[in-house]
Amino acid sequence: MKANGTRFMFGRLCAVAILATCVTGSALASDQWVKPTAEELSMTAVPGHPGAPAAYLLREEITKDDLHVVQHYERIKILTEKGKDYANVELRFASFTGDFGDYNNDNKTVSDIAGRTIHADGTVIPFSGKPYRKVIYKGPYFKYQARVFTLPDVEVGSIVEYRYATRIDDNIFEAPDWFIQGDIFTKAAHFVWYPTVRELGSSEGTVNSITMFPILPDGVKLEHRETPGAGQNEPQQIYELTAHDVAALPEEDFMPPMRSFTYRVLFAYSAYRSGPEFWKSTGKKWAKEMDKFIGPDNSLKAATETVVAGAQTQEDKLKKIYAAVMAMENTDFTRDHQSKEDKATGLGKISTAGDVFKHGRGYGNELAAVYVGMARAAGMKAYLMMVPDRSKRLFTPGWMSLNQFDNSIAIVNVDGKERFFDPGQRYCAFGHLAWEDTMVQGMRQVDGGSDFATTPGDNYTDTKTGRVANLTMDERGEVTGPVNLSFTGSAALDWRRQALRGDEESLKLALRTTLEGMLPKTLEVKVTSIENLTDYEKPLVANFTVAGSLGTPTGKRLILPVDLFLVDDAVTFPHDKREMPVYFPYPQTVQDALRIKFPATLTVEAAPPETKVKFHDAGLYSIVAATAPDSVTVRRSYLFNGVVVQVKDYGDLRTFYSQMETKDKDSIVLRVGAENKPGTVPAAN
Repeated sequence: MKANGTRFMFGRLCAVAILATCVTGSALASDQWVKPTAEELSMTAVPGHPGAPAAYLLREEITKDDLHVVQHYERIKILTEKGKDYANVELRFASFTGDFGDYNNDNKTVSDIAGRTIHADGTVIPFSGKPYRKVIYKGPYFKYQARVFTLPDVEVGSIVEYRYATRIDDNIFEAPDWFIQGDIFTKAAHFVWYPTVRELGSSEGTVNSITMFPILPDGVKLEHRETPGAGQNEPQQIYELTAHDVAALPEEDFMPPMRSFTYRVLFAYSAYRSGPEFWKSTGKKWAKEMDKFIGPDNSLKAATETVVAGAQTQEDKLKKIYAAVMAMENTDFTRDHQSKEDKATGLGKISTAGDVFKHGRGYGNELAAVYVGMARAAGMKAYLMMVPDRSKRLFTPGWMSLNQFDNSIAIVNVDGKERFFDPGQRYCAFGHLAWEDTMVQGMRQVDGGSDFATTPGDNYTDTKTGRVANLTMDERGEVTGPVNLSFTGSAALDWRRQALRGDEESLKLALRTTLEGMLPKTLEVKVTSIENLTDYEKPLVANFTVAGSLGTPTGKRLILPVDLFLVDDAVTFPHDKREMPVYFPYPQTVQDALRIKFPATLTVEAAPPETKVKFHDAGLYSIVAATAPDSVTVRRSYLFNGVVVQVKDYGDLRTFYSQMETKDKDSIVLRVGAENKPGTVPAAN
């Protein structure tokens, strides 16, 4: 694809995470349906996969570059009630909506949708409805949408099938990505690509070859052949893959980004024939292009001089610059602005980081470039780095494509030491990275070119969640009092970004719902205030009041949960075996403090002993209940200083969690004093 300018490159990087999730499904080369076999009609389960809700009988995808179309066809056997959900079809696709020279308006659409349901007795019910369009997300320069429909009269034992076409603008040449594994068992999969063989000019040079990165099941081969061209035409290249009996993706909690582990083939048009050649040449050109965009130009130098006025150290200058960039509108979280708006306000096109600063807004990758430019203007060596979003994918050097990078971060040499910053992530604290950008390999600028690098990670002290309850109990076991939740680091960033997607009221609702999910259902929760919502350098604090009955009465005793915030917690790792590594988003610390003050008619009869549990050198848990004549105070601490736990260590991790969760379910026993009148404590149900 030809890139029209630096802003287009930033737009592509921003959009790639969404584009990469476009449906890769199926399509027959003709408009004919496959006739079901007697075996398919009578099928009730997948051998070796008990309980499978459904299975793909066929997934087919045929890409024809000369027609700029991808044809899809999917046939699914419904095996359980849960499997009926596969009759609800959502065909997702993304398209550019910004001004990129030749690439204007929508350039990817879904059309030619047809479907039907076949009952186990062979009865055919055609789909006669009309799919509706749903906009899932509209971001800078692209929108992510879907065609949505439901296949008719589906029952357990039915076969549902549908076909459609994904059409691409004539100016676009986009190599396909074949994802062979799905979320259910695949009996047969068939992929074909008819690439256009021609020399295409691009920002990388002349595209004259096709590169690929295959990870395939045993026994499956990617075939490459060519057919003679007509007359003077070049031979037609054909890539084809057929696979059978492909297991479903593992379905486990805390999984790594599976798009980086699935069976797949990733293609790319390229001007290079080897990975080292591609990354060396493309990286150098990218770094040069970014330097041209970053500058700093005279306008950004002048702005920087104003921003850093009065700062004495490099650290202070960077903090002032960071605050200035964070004060700009991050259009990743607001809306796209059209060029006609800029024209109406006297602002021109954006060609440099200085232009972005003058506009007072930009999407995240542009703001990272502004930060680098201003750091340079302040006299420091600064560089841009591209990274994948590790919640979605990991960097794959064997795939020769810049499209695997999602975000841009800044690297600045501060007093002789390089440090990493994430100004493109709204509300990310100074000197830290959003967790999706941590501990991941990417490409960075260096003096005179580019190189691979790995971003640092935070540790458990950088992300903290505090949960504090200070309650007063009466003779009947009714409690009232304040509850406070506080968040720093990645936990605070997650909540603040949720507020950006809605507003403060929706955040209050989400926080209240979260706390209600922790506490006993007998307690009523009210939000009283939220502190430091937009001050990313301070903890985000949510204040509540709670009121209601607490504990279970049994005769002259009242049984209380040892930790108020873990009453309804489910078992984290219920399964004794694991297929994939455990993948936590970030290291963290969670600390609970619960104090209950009660009247003289109640006394503590029993409380759990102090307990500590460890997991290797990464996890530590402790809980202690301290009693007094008129109160009990419980302090619980959980810390985990890791992200990935390998399968070989899963048993130890599961034991650690099991011991911790068992202690979390302990109880505190209060006894009703002899002077307490009968009936003052509710009778047991």
